[in-house]
Amino acid sequence: MLVNFTFKNFRSFRDEMTLSMEAASIQELSEAVVKSCDEELLPVAVMYGANSSGKSNVLKALKAMRDVLLNSVKLNPKDKLDAEPFCLDLTSAEQPTSFEIQFTLNGSKFRYGFDYTANEILAEWLYEKRVGEREFELFLRSGNEFKISKTRFAEGNGKQDATPSNRLFVSLVAQLNGKLSQSILDWFSSIEYISGMDGKEYAGKTLEMLFLNQQGATEIKQLFTETNLGFNELDIELDDSVAMKMKAESVHNLYDADGTMVGVRTFSTDKMESEGTKKMIEIAGPLVDAILSGKILVVDELDAKLHPFLTRKIIGLFMDREINRNGAQLIFATHDTNLLNLQYLRRDQIWFTEKDKTDSTELYSLVEFRDDAGNKVRNDRNIEKDYINGRYGAIPFMS
Repeated sequence: MLVNFTFKNFRSFRDEMTLSMEAASIQELSEAVVKSCDEELLPVAVMYGANSSGKSNVLKALKAMRDVLLNSVKLNPKDKLDAEPFCLDLTSAEQPTSFEIQFTLNGSKFRYGFDYTANEILAEWLYEKRVGEREFELFLRSGNEFKISKTRFAEGNGKQDATPSNRLFVSLVAQLNGKLSQSILDWFSSIEYISGMDGKEYAGKTLEMLFLNQQGATEIKQLFTETNLGFNELDIELDDSVAMKMKAESVHNLYDADGTMVGVRTFSTDKMESEGTKKMIEIAGPLVDAILSGKILVVDELDAKLHPFLTRKIIGLFMDREINRNGAQLIFATHDTNLLNLQYLRRDQIWFTEKDKTDSTELYSLVEFRDDAGNKVRNDRNIEKDYINGRYGAIPFMS
C-alpha cells in the first residue's frame, strides 16, 4: 500500500510537497483505516482546488514517477527522460525533478526515490524497513557513484557499471532477474491512472471482464444492480475478433399501456444511454479490478458526469473493509463539495491545492490546516459550507 508520496519541481509544484496516506490520530471513520507493516493507512484521498490550482498535477506526479520507472527499460543510452519541471521562475527549469515514495510490500516498508532531468538520473535510492527493525539502506546512487548493500541487495552487486546515466538502477536490476527489484516494478505497475473526463483509454476493461467472465465479472453486475442504472443487463458481442473490440447493448424492460411488463428491448449503450451511465459502465471494470487486486486507482475528475450518489458509492466501496479486503486505495480529484462531509471522509483524507503569489502550487490536508488563530479544524464543523465560504482556501477568486 502507498504510505506517502513526496515530489518537487514538477509542473506547477516548485517546492517539495507530500501526499500522505498515513492515518492521523483522529476518531472519525476509524473502521476504514488499514494496518499494513505497523502503518495505519487510509484507503481514500481526495483533492480539492480551483481550476488550474494544480490538484490534477498531484495525480500526474504520481503517474510520472510510475512512468519514468516502468519506461526506463525501453530507453537507449542517449534517449531523453520525460521531465516537466516548474517553469515560472528563472532557475527551476534547470533544476532536477525529485520523486520519493514510501510503500508497503511483502511485509516490509520501502522508501524509493530519484532525482532526474531530461538528460540523466542524478540520484537514486532504496531503503527497506522490516517490522521491528530500523530502516536499512539497500543502495544509494549519486551520479555514477553507487553504494550497494552486499547482503540486503545482493541482486544489485556488480550491475552498477552496466547502468547508463539515463537509466534507473532498479529497472536495470529487475531486467537482469533481480527478484526484489522486479517486485518493486510490479508494485508500481499496480498504480492505475485514468481520466474521469475521457474513458477511451479504459472503456474496454469492463466489457472484456464481462465478456470473458474474468475475475470481477460478478461484482461488476452486482455494482450495476446496486447503482440502479436503469437497465437489466448488458449484452456484449465481439465486434472485431482480431483487435478484441467489443460492443455492448443494454437490456431494458418493455411495458404496455397499463404498465405491465410485456418483454424487453435492447439499446446500443454508445448511442442511447446517458453520459453518466456510460461512464459508470466504463469505470466499473477498473474499480472492481482495483478492489479485488489491491491496486492503487488514481482518477482525475472522478465526479465528472456522475451523480453525487454514484461518486459517494464508489468511495464507499474503498472505505468498506468487508468489500475492500486487499488494501486497495483510491486517490482522486474532484469539484463535488457534497463529499466534504465527515460522514463519508475523514479530515486526513481531504486535501487542498492552492497557488501562492508566484503561481507555485501548495498542497495541504484538512487535518493539518490551521486558521489565523492557529486552531485546528474541529470534527463538528460544516466542512462543505466552510470550504465554499473560503475558510480553507483552494477556491477561485472572482473579480
